[in-house]
Amino acid sequence: MAYKGAVKVQKVMVQPINLIFRYLQNRSRVQVWVYENVTTRIEGHIVGFDEYMNLVLDDAEEYNLKTKNRKELGRIMMKGDNITLIQSLDSGKYTKSFVDRCIAYVGENANECVQTNSFLTLPKDALIKLISSDSFALEEEDVWRAVLNWAKYQAGVTQPTAHWTEEERVRVGQHLSGVINHVRLLLIDSQVFAEEVEPTGAVPIELSLERYRYAALPNKFRERSEDKKLQPRVSLSFFAGSQILVQDKISFQRVLNSWYGVPKQSWRLHYRASTHGFSAEAFHRHCDGIAPLFVIALGTRGDICGGFTDVAWNKTSSKGHYIPSDKAFLFSLVNSMNYPPMKFNIIKKPFAICYHKDCGPIFGAGADLLISNNCDMNKDSYSNLPHSYDGENASTSVLMSDYSFTVVDYEVFTLGSK
Repeated sequence: MAYKGAVKVQKVMVQPINLIFRYLQNRSRVQVWVYENVTTRIEGHIVGFDEYMNLVLDDAEEYNLKTKNRKELGRIMMKGDNITLIQSLDSGKYTKSFVDRCIAYVGENANECVQTNSFLTLPKDALIKLISSDSFALEEEDVWRAVLNWAKYQAGVTQPTAHWTEEERVRVGQHLSGVINHVRLLLIDSQVFAEEVEPTGAVPIELSLERYRYAALPNKFRERSEDKKLQPRVSLSFFAGSQILVQDKISFQRVLNSWYGVPKQSWRLHYRASTHGFSAEAFHRHCDGIAPLFVIALGTRGDICGGFTDVAWNKTSSKGHYIPSDKAFLFSLVNSMNYPPMKFNIIKKPFAICYHKDCGPIFGAGADLLISNNCDMNKDSYSNLPHSYDGENASTSVLMSDYSFTVVDYEVFTLGSK
């Protein structure tokens, strides 16, 4: 019997990494079965993913009823937040595109993905597929550590390398065989290589010799510029989920961390105006009481600027509703004047940030940066820099090309894990 009522697009909320790892393990295409309750099974077709990588289905119908002119993209059983692959179909062009999407997603979120149990249970060919990718966003030392953890899990070894028996060393080495060649050993720090990699005994002698030749004669090796073993992977995504600091802008994530003072700090997306709402009420509902925070804003001319605060926005009884800080700063990453990334430090510490229920984030008593209510629909946002903040090339137009401006979108990040 067909599903009664108007057909609606359904979002199936599942953890995307579970879907992706299951998918990589089974090499299948996917069509989704949702268990809505004990007796009803709903079948739908994957349209794609939303920005949070949740599956989006359309044409929901009861079990065994097909939708016209749609090709099956595989089948997955889900109950609550659990997801299990129950059928594999022949591969094809849809499979390839979906695998590529999976690899890209895991690569962008590699730091979180390698810490999951699902990563440890990947088959060897799926692991090789992941770590061979240029977009696997980890430092090479951390790629090695992830691969070693995988091999130890596969071999049933729990002890540190120094405490392995010879039999355990052999077992781990067997699992690393064929995998270690895809770790870019030449890019690993020499001390890490000597202390963590070589003691495993898993590195073939020819790779060890090449590693030491590279350390001794790096300029000679740089002539082999197209050798994949010498190509650094893409920059790490420290601001996971950002839609502003992506692609050719991803390197700015390292700049922000250098100003924060922790080079490898990861940040969690807490609020995005285009997702949660551009109103001042939406900003305060999501962000009040939380610190530290990075605010990253995108202007209509492509400017990217924002501010950092180590203190939270909260209602306050102080005059002017200002909240002091000696660590807050403003910044410009992309500007119409083609200046390189610039940081503007707080110089009037009592006025670091300001709470106003009818405005979004406010930095300084100028205000040096104010993002207005419904900032995407007006030019009420403005910058009076330098006032409470200052630095080289500070001006009212350096942040967003003009004193008053429209904000296309802005994101707020708080601490993730180191």
